[in-house]
Formats: sequence, structure tokens, C-alpha cells
Amino acid sequence: MKKWVFVILIVFLTLSSLTVSLASGETITQDSKENSGNITVDYNAGVTYTVTIPASVTFSDAEKQVERSLQVSDVVLDEGTALNVNLASRNDFKMMNGDGYIAYRLMINYNDVPEGNNHIILTVPAGESTGWAILKFATDLQKDHILYAGDYTDTLTFTVSID
Repeated sequence: MKKWVFVILIVFLTLSSLTVSLASGETITQDSKENSGNITVDYNAGVTYTVTIPASVTFSDAEKQVERSLQVSDVVLDEGTALNVNLASRNDFKMMNGDGYIAYRLMINYNDVPEGNNHIILTVPAGESTGWAILKFATDLQKDHILYAGDYTDTLTFTVSID
């Protein structure tokens, strides 16, 4: 008997949760001045994006130029804004080992990057869902400033902003 009471209680709770609430809607009757009513249908699309940066760049005596892609996808922005990807070098585009260094340069879509250390390398305006850039890294591997054996390294920081 307890089992049936439990089943009936579950059925009652399930049916009561399926009732439709009309409390916030319009009512149209035969006495209404207008025989129609309006409702709004909404969806709020939030800002989204995915920025895929290169994993790494490694030069060698045989490979002095390396190309990597920067990709932006799934972009949804507020109207009138743009997504910017900035790039900065920790060591001003020099791979360092102690006081020794090896200089390298960066081209964006085969154009030289202007002097300085913080660059907008890609802009995707609102209304566009994707963007990309080819990053070309190059070095002469001039060994004039190599003072020590070991790894020479730099860190590039990619920063995303919406303006």
C-alpha cells in the first residue's frame, strides 16, 4: 500500500510541474478592443571568441625562418566593437642566455612589424566570425653576441582585448 501511495505522489508532483502559468501573459476576450496580443521572444548572445596561438618557434642552423598561424574563431562581439590580438616580446625580439643574445624579427602577413615591443597583430571587427594572420619569424643567427653554450630564449605574450 505504501508503494502505491508513493507512486501516486510522484505522478501528482510530475503533473503539477507541467501546468502552464498564464500569470504574466495578455488576456484576450470577446470584449477586448483588440483581438490580438503580443509577446516577446528573446535570446541573449554573449561575447565569445577563441584565439589559437602558436605552440612554439624553434630556430636551427638549417631553419632560420619559421611560419606559424594565428587563428581567431567563434567570434561574437557587441556591435561597433572589435577584437584585437596584441603581441609583446619579453626581450625586445632577442633570444637571451645570460648577457648573450640572438636577434630575430617578426613579420605579420609578410609585412614588417614596426619598431617597438607591443603590436596589434590582428583585428577582427564585430560581425565577422573569424580572422587569421601568418606570423613569419626570421633570424640570421648572427653569433656575434652568443656568449655561452645553451638555450637562447624569448617569451612572446599574446593579449586579447575588445575595444
